[in-house]
Amino acid sequence: MVKHTTRARRSRSLLALLLTLGLLAGCAQTADDPGGDTTTTSGDTTTTSEETTATTGDPGAGGGYPSEDFWAGFEEIPQDLSSSEPVDTSEFEKPADQRLRIAFADSSQSNSLRVMARGSVEYGISLVDGAGAELIYTNANDSAPEQIGNIDDMLTQQVDALIVSAVDVNAICPAIDQALAAGVPVIVMERAVECVNFTAFVSQDVINIAENQAAYVAYRLGGEGKIAIISGIPGVGHSVESEQGYQNILDQYPDIEVVATEYAMYDPATARQVAESLLVAHPDLDAFLSASALMSDGIFQAAEAAGKVDQLLAWTGDDNNAWMRLAVNNDLPNMSVPYPVEVGQKSVEVAVAILRGEPVDRVTYTERPEGPVAFSRNLANYINPDRPDEWFYTTMPCEFDPFCEE
Repeated sequence: MVKHTTRARRSRSLLALLLTLGLLAGCAQTADDPGGDTTTTSGDTTTTSEETTATTGDPGAGGGYPSEDFWAGFEEIPQDLSSSEPVDTSEFEKPADQRLRIAFADSSQSNSLRVMARGSVEYGISLVDGAGAELIYTNANDSAPEQIGNIDDMLTQQVDALIVSAVDVNAICPAIDQALAAGVPVIVMERAVECVNFTAFVSQDVINIAENQAAYVAYRLGGEGKIAIISGIPGVGHSVESEQGYQNILDQYPDIEVVATEYAMYDPATARQVAESLLVAHPDLDAFLSASALMSDGIFQAAEAAGKVDQLLAWTGDDNNAWMRLAVNNDLPNMSVPYPVEVGQKSVEVAVAILRGEPVDRVTYTERPEGPVAFSRNLANYINPDRPDEWFYTTMPCEFDPFCEE
């Protein structure tokens, strides 16, 4: 039986400690980088009347997937959505009739999850009522020095709040301190940081995602065997948290050998190359633990080319359209945990609440459409036949969904 792990047992590093108290690169199919800085504004009391156009596929999609209950007897690790410590936001309160200037220092637009997260932020801006809000956006192109410079430039524009998706867990901490010293609240979005001096953290529960994925792999392997870990980018909050979640579970299984931990930069082609090498070096490998569905896509291509798809006993993924199609069409035993792009919209909501002097939680995790087991069982229902491989499941209106052409 897979054992549960608790936040109290996590590493006492600053990053894990923040998460223990209830306190990132997400990643999917590579997309063109629009590049450059842009500004998006919303009108007064802007709302959208368009009906949600992101619909799921037919319940019967996937030719009877799954062919068997790959999750019978598995006990998922529940997500804890209880409130964390409240934050006193009174020092940041702005006049009720003031149009808000909200900055978003993005890490990159190098994959489709980042592209969709930006769309979600823009959607959140469009929903700001009262005098509305203006979005000041920058793209750091995965460069910490560039992101630090972007934040400095934003502060000179006298923004009211700063949302940041950090390129590195440590490098931008001085820039966060600079923003707070200027009276600008900082909302860390998705990618956790090691520094503690920020206002709020809004993210998917990455450690919980990784724990469920590792626990499922251990369950499928019967607690023994050989696995390889393919993570994203060294030093990026999402990768650091994923690796922590894996370790929380694997520490309980001494008979599972991790033969290698490699990085594939959230790139499917790189993941395929890494997996090809690992399958040659370790021909008896039982499974991979992948930090993103994008990389799981590359791993599948490598395993298919090597004739080893059936040898791999467990797969991990999320709600990326390409991965969901692969898992369903090939009837893969998988633990696919949603990675909601709505984190962008939620980050804007938290920023606005702060600027209105309303109390917010120190940490907010996005809710999932279903728990890990139910989502994995019902994966065929979440495929959108009208969206490309790059798309992630969302109910965001077509106007803001960058992969909606309706």
